[in-house]
Amino acid sequence: MMKDYALVADIGGTNARFALSHNDVLDSNSIQVLACDDYENLDAAFSAYLKAQNITVDEACLALACPISEDISMTNNHWAFNCQSMQEKLGLESFKVINDFTAQALALPALKDNELIKVGRGESLQHATRLIIGPGTGLGVAGLKEVGEHWLPLPGEGGHAALSAVSDLDIAVLQELRKASDFIYWESILCGSGLESLYRAHSVLAGDNNTLRDFEITRQALAGEKVAEQTLEHFCELLGRAASNAALTLGARGGVYIAGGIIPRFTEFFAESKFREAFETNVKMVDYLQQIPTYLVVAENPGLIGASGALHNPLV
Repeated sequence: MMKDYALVADIGGTNARFALSHNDVLDSNSIQVLACDDYENLDAAFSAYLKAQNITVDEACLALACPISEDISMTNNHWAFNCQSMQEKLGLESFKVINDFTAQALALPALKDNELIKVGRGESLQHATRLIIGPGTGLGVAGLKEVGEHWLPLPGEGGHAALSAVSDLDIAVLQELRKASDFIYWESILCGSGLESLYRAHSVLAGDNNTLRDFEITRQALAGEKVAEQTLEHFCELLGRAASNAALTLGARGGVYIAGGIIPRFTEFFAESKFREAFETNVKMVDYLQQIPTYLVVAENPGLIGASGALHNPLV
């Protein structure tokens, strides 16, 4: 391989996905997934990947599932480092570190039609702000704005905004959840562990006290088990409401994109759920919301695509 390759990575709590980027475009053939627990720190995994690829690089961009500062401490694994010290240790001329949902947002302009599933009506306004929201291990929320020839990511912590209960069912579930915590935020229910909490609340309301893992809930829901199906339907409805709130706040006339690892497990169920109905539900802004398109992202490695797009973006 030539010198003009850079390294990109998408690093979570369990796995670190490494790849090479050429002219800011992801080389999908170079993707390798390494288990974070197998390496003492980033530099060990970084070096192992480059050795396997038989290449050296001068530039890297890492998307990390944690708050970004000069001193990095991964939220769900043991890796921790100072960015300046790590850059020197790795011998890099350029070392860019971004949040994982910043990378997800930056991937949007590069996604192909077959990597998106449109849910409901609406058409994007050209050059308008976009919103990406995604339930996975947590709930990520970010915006994306076109500025000249570049894209400006708008990172935030919208997953920690307070949950807004609207229906009687919302209120009943909220009351049940408040037995464990006084403050319920969107990520309390719109993530993998949140789906489990939502199921427990629905089970109690049904007169039982059952618990299931998130993948068991989706499997049983798709098989028609009543409580699991009601839970998954409510999950999709609440996601629609959270996305609607964020779209109104951001003015996301460029479209709303649903990412994360949970929804792609049940794309048909999601498309037929109350997600879009909840997204459009409002008093004064129904017409506004109806015009905003919503898409499910089904791309394989959007974090790596976004990290590639961030390499030489002066706004990142």
